[in-house]
Amino acid sequence: MEKGHTIPILGQGYVRYIDHLGTDLRIVEAARISYKSPSKGVEQDKKLLLYLYKHRHTSPFEQCSITYNIKMPIFIMRQFVRHRTFRLNEWSGRYSELADEFYVPGQWRAADAKNKQGSQVSASLDHAALTKEVKASNDAAYATYQNLLKQGVAKELARMVLPVSIFTEVYVNCDLHNLVHFLQLREDDHAQLEIRELGAAMRQVAENLFPWTFEAYHKYRLTISEKPQDG
Repeated sequence: MEKGHTIPILGQGYVRYIDHLGTDLRIVEAARISYKSPSKGVEQDKKLLLYLYKHRHTSPFEQCSITYNIKMPIFIMRQFVRHRTFRLNEWSGRYSELADEFYVPGQWRAADAKNKQGSQVSASLDHAALTKEVKASNDAAYATYQNLLKQGVAKELARMVLPVSIFTEVYVNCDLHNLVHFLQLREDDHAQLEIRELGAAMRQVAENLFPWTFEAYHKYRLTISEKPQDG
């Protein structure tokens, strides 16, 4: 995969591959050091990695990491940072003027009657009218933001009028073990649709770089009843 490879998400957002450390073989090498045992060939190396993944011997997977550049709306960023093992730096609204870019869903979803955390597309919603109303609200908020800046209000205060649908941008580095944990939670059907789209793009990058690991991910993926719940 070429550095800079970019996957569009969420309208104006994206997941961009910056660089990475290690390979599937690095994971195997790290595991084998426990017994100072040499490689027995590619087939046995892959078999060992699948065994490590299946039985949750996670520390060898921490030897590898990926750095992404991600652009996403702030309300999704709030879910993203709940995974406190990510090392990240975010575009600062204190130092820079934020762009006039807001996420608006292609289809509006109603609250799920059974699942309090869930949502579903509803034919009863007037999608065109909702989109028009939200875009007008975004335009008004951004106009207020610009007016505050013109009057000399500091960026760190002027930004307070902006909705959480505005886009932010981060550089994020994560080791493979914690990336897989994130994906187990955020690619699940119970997760919010927008962060599932983000997770899928991050996985597309990762499985290109670590094919054995993600073969194991798909083969031994936990079910929702086996995982801790997250908001």
